[in-house]
Amino acid sequence: MKINAQFRDPTLSPHDFVDVLNRLGSIIDSIVQKHGELQKNRWRMKRDSQTEAGLYSAFDEAGASLTALAVLKEEFRNSPNRTYVSIWDGSDAAASGISMVCHVGRPGALNLFAIEMFGEYALAELTTVASIVTRTVQKFNPAYVTVSPTDYFEKRVFDDKPGVGWMLYLPKIVTMQQVPEARALIPIPVGGKQQTGTIIVSVADTVFSIDDPEHIEIANRIEIRLVDQELLPRYVDL
Repeated sequence: MKINAQFRDPTLSPHDFVDVLNRLGSIIDSIVQKHGELQKNRWRMKRDSQTEAGLYSAFDEAGASLTALAVLKEEFRNSPNRTYVSIWDGSDAAASGISMVCHVGRPGALNLFAIEMFGEYALAELTTVASIVTRTVQKFNPAYVTVSPTDYFEKRVFDDKPGVGWMLYLPKIVTMQQVPEARALIPIPVGGKQQTGTIIVSVADTVFSIDDPEHIEIANRIEIRLVDQELLPRYVDL
């Protein structure tokens, strides 16, 4: 299961590694509420090999670790315009785990944040995944967030727009009258307001599966409805 978000932030620069790691750490905190074994002290920087990655902790008691910051500073010493921070949960099991990556360009550029969950973590229940999306919204104020299996990207209706998959967050108030095909709508409050966005859910009683034609059909119908209501943005307009 993959969570993708694109965002613009005029306050975030490519070498603001402390800020990026602290945002990722806050999202990890939301994961830990369900998976207590994934405490921040076990997360590592992603490197060329698992052995090398095991040497570099992403966090310490104060937040972003000095080791991680030193590694990132050296790696991107000659990259003034675009960088990325990539971390993983430190698991030794190749079949199960969580990783995160955040690509950052110049202030105001369109950036990418992504989480990949595989193995047992890909089977997380709706409330757990929705809480991760909510924290992502709080930390990045994205133009959208999608949650879906990787293979759903080719199943979406519109090539020039985000797909719904299992869940789609939009920074808009969306109602059941507008999207009756949705199985659930989760309002997202940010900054003390009552509601600033909505998570649209295509499947509420189980985990979305790319192998279930009904799941794909529901998600596709929601995408068509959103376009009909002029609610689904084009990538070029983000």
